[in-house]
Amino acid sequence: MNHDSGTNMNKDVGDEVESTVDQVTDTVREKGSELGRRAVEAIDDRRLGVADGLEGTARNIHNKADSIADGGERVSKVAHDVADKVDNASRYIRDKDAKDMIADVETMVRRHPARSLLAVLAVGYLAGRALRSD
Repeated sequence: MNHDSGTNMNKDVGDEVESTVDQVTDTVREKGSELGRRAVEAIDDRRLGVADGLEGTARNIHNKADSIADGGERVSKVAHDVADKVDNASRYIRDKDAKDMIADVETMVRRHPARSLLAVLAVGYLAGRALRSD
């Protein structure tokens, strides 16, 4: 076996490995895209129901705030403010599709990376506590 045939064999093996890596990368990319499409569809399928639920919750909070007894003006105002924010969330979910919401989250994370990281850590911590079976 001469030196040239060894070099050609190494090149052939390298080309085969590169081709396999490219195929695996393409497959992973396709599967990721498909999962992303399914997630977006699932969010879009459920978002109007979520918006309806939030709208009902806002209405209930407003009704409760209206029925607060005398002397509860401050509490009533706070309850109305909360109901308004819930109603705003309802409208946002109703008006935006999943892709728009994802773009908004990405924009927020870019503008406020430290706050976003803290929020993710807090949610992760709370989720971990909720899932712990103590």
